[in-house]
Amino acid sequence: QAASQAREEGSLRRHWLLTTMNNPVIMLEEGWKKLKEDGVQKIETILEDMQGGVYKNRISTEQYSALYTMVYTMCTQKPPNNWSEQLYKNYENAIKEYLTARILPRIKEKHDESMLRELVRRWENHKLIVRFLSNVFKYLDRFYVKRLSLPELSEVGSREFKTIVFDKVKVEARTAILELIRRERENEMVDKKLIKEVVEIFVEMGGSRNSLEAYITDFEEMLLSTTADYYSRESAKWAEKDSFPEYMRKAEDRLKQEQDRVTHYLHSSTEEKLLKVCDEQLLQGPEQVLLEKENSGCETLLLDNKTEDLSRMFRLFSRIPTGLAPIGNIVRKHITDVGLALVKKQSTAADADLMPYVQELLDIHDKYTDLVGTGPEKGCFQGHTIFHKAMKEAFESFVNKDIGKTATAELLSNFCDNLLKKSGERLSDEALEDKLEKVVRLFSYLSDKDIFAEFYKKQLAKRLLLARSSSDDAERSMIAKLKLRCGAQFTSKLEGMVTDMNLSQDIQTAFNEYINDKQIKLDTDITLQVLTTGFWPTYKSDELNLPKEMLQCITTFKSFFDLRHSHRQLRWVHSLGSATVVGSFQPGGKPKTHDLMVNTYQACVLLLFNAQDCYTFSEIQEHLNLPVEELKRYMLSLAGGAKGKVKILNKSPAGPEVSPTDTFAYNAGFTDRARRIKVPMIAAKITQEEKDSTRATVDEDRKHAIEAAIVRIMKTRKSLDHQKLVLEASTQLMRHFKPDPKQIKKRIEDLIHREYLERDANNPNLYKYLA
Repeated sequence: QAASQAREEGSLRRHWLLTTMNNPVIMLEEGWKKLKEDGVQKIETILEDMQGGVYKNRISTEQYSALYTMVYTMCTQKPPNNWSEQLYKNYENAIKEYLTARILPRIKEKHDESMLRELVRRWENHKLIVRFLSNVFKYLDRFYVKRLSLPELSEVGSREFKTIVFDKVKVEARTAILELIRRERENEMVDKKLIKEVVEIFVEMGGSRNSLEAYITDFEEMLLSTTADYYSRESAKWAEKDSFPEYMRKAEDRLKQEQDRVTHYLHSSTEEKLLKVCDEQLLQGPEQVLLEKENSGCETLLLDNKTEDLSRMFRLFSRIPTGLAPIGNIVRKHITDVGLALVKKQSTAADADLMPYVQELLDIHDKYTDLVGTGPEKGCFQGHTIFHKAMKEAFESFVNKDIGKTATAELLSNFCDNLLKKSGERLSDEALEDKLEKVVRLFSYLSDKDIFAEFYKKQLAKRLLLARSSSDDAERSMIAKLKLRCGAQFTSKLEGMVTDMNLSQDIQTAFNEYINDKQIKLDTDITLQVLTTGFWPTYKSDELNLPKEMLQCITTFKSFFDLRHSHRQLRWVHSLGSATVVGSFQPGGKPKTHDLMVNTYQACVLLLFNAQDCYTFSEIQEHLNLPVEELKRYMLSLAGGAKGKVKILNKSPAGPEVSPTDTFAYNAGFTDRARRIKVPMIAAKITQEEKDSTRATVDEDRKHAIEAAIVRIMKTRKSLDHQKLVLEASTQLMRHFKPDPKQIKKRIEDLIHREYLERDANNPNLYKYLA
């Protein structure tokens, strides 16, 4: 079997050798003549005769095979009859001849659009010829070209077209395309398909390496230049006659058109460059003029709240690197002007209720927060940092202005108090939470946050101690919001106060169990609140002489408390207490009782009248040992006050003034429709002195905060010059208040005096830390 296979293979080899040897050698002239006539010239004629995409003649498969075999044979003959090199050169010359003699003249005899159409047709035909001939001469590409690293036949065809045809007509072609683009910009109908086909020729002239060099150099550069000129003229024309919103609408429309232009017929790489040129001419150049346009510029859009136009302005000017900064400046100035106008309006009516002013501040803040936005696709300015910064700087400039002698920090605290106390504004839980969040946002602009904290602490204390708080959850929520903005140190005392109230409930329960276990019978029911001194505002102590009913309660509680906390000292703050006193009266001779809701001092006064019916003012003062001015207020409130509503005592002589000899007598004939009566207190107006004392407390706290910051910094740095120390201390303290550099200098001097720091012997501006 193996021998039979070998014989068969030998027979096949001999047959092939005989066939090859029997074929006559093809000479160059003879072979090339046949290739030129049956191949090159025939395909040229077929393409020339083609009409409407229909070929009149075709090359048959047999003819194609014969041509391919001819090339194969001429390239595989043994030297000196191997014609590979000559065929390669002849192919190149044939292409050159065809382009020079037949194609270039046909294109050059036409102009404008006709010339472009002819160029497109000739290039398409040329690609067909090259493809056909490349297939016929395939053997050259596969062996001869590869072996000598020559350009492939298709590349030779494209290169010759560029050199002979394209380079001669490219300027005219470019001019014709740019004219069509100009006409389209002027809203004329043009042949987009034709432009696309010609542009593709510019791209394809880059050759097989897909280089865009020809497209960029021969077409794109001039396109960008003419585009810049065109939009420079358009921009000047619109800026002169159109309003700012109208100008923006036109600019936005043109930018969209240019984008579509790239999609329809330009190379995708042109889009960024083309739009950049448009941005420079339509937006960057005339920006300042447009923004400041009278009656329609940026300021007018803000005043009229034209959100659609403002959104468009942001979209357009965010396209250019420096486009938003000038708008940010205008927005900052506008918000500042609005805020300062509001401050000025309030300053002229400083004695009026200032809560509506705070509400107006919140409303302004809401308005501009919506305008600036909180993120992408939200608000006109989509939460961009430039506008957040502008808004922050604007609000800081007017929120920190005092209204008369009242600081905004105090007003915000009062506003919160009004929201959080029972007698204040009634809101649903969601509405209250929302409003508190808005107040805290406004609070973040305050430079003196510690002043707010001090007022807030005093008001929170009143709400908690007098059970005036509308919601414990709302109180905790507000403290949490402040903590988030300013840190745990800022709210530690406020949190301590809330904790004290919860602990007081536990202590009260334990005290009730204690008196039950010890079987102690108290004449009066008592509820106590035990407060930690460090957390709460400082309250004045007094030497009030308590009635025996109250003294018994206090003594019992002290015994109970000393058992649980042997090292803690109780200090009683009677000014914060309240009581319910049962009063027995006989209006018209009929007995009647009322529950009188009073404060501790009023209760002490009333209990005196269990012993006798009438006292002089000086006798009452002697019994209770209260400051004269305070006692006057309590006596007037029980004698009916200015309006004479709740007249439990009769004052003689009547009148708003109280002298030591005035008498106060039990009014047996007192009556009222209600069983429970809240005895109103004649309020002492919050004097400027009290506000000043709050400020004094803040100033004292600031001294300690500045000293603590200086010591912290110096402990870490060991030595530091004056300027850097002031800067670092200011940065640390800025979170709670804006420190005065003079104050920091004073504290440094004080610390040097107390030997925490020392000056360097050689450099008085350099401080050293003393461990």
